[in-house]
Amino acid sequence: MISTTDQAHLERLKRIKYRAHHRGTQEMDIILGGFVDHQIQKFDADMLDRLETLMNETDADLYQWIIGQPGTTQCQDVELLEMIIAYQREKVGSGS
Repeated sequence: MISTTDQAHLERLKRIKYRAHHRGTQEMDIILGGFVDHQIQKFDADMLDRLETLMNETDADLYQWIIGQPGTTQCQDVELLEMIIAYQREKVGSGS
């Protein structure tokens, strides 16, 4: 039987995955969705908090940061953003 805590964690992961794949722009669905699918099982509660905070940013800002264009705002979690960029570069470089 799954504990209430484990069930809550699984529900959180499902919500995050859904949000990552249903952003509003196809580009961010692909970028964030792929990143989340690949990394989410490795994330502890703190990293999930950080991911959810980053996902509250607009698609326009996220996309500009990821492609290296200056956005209208500054990213508050550069380390996590760099993880997403590195994942995307590896994915594109491997032809996946």
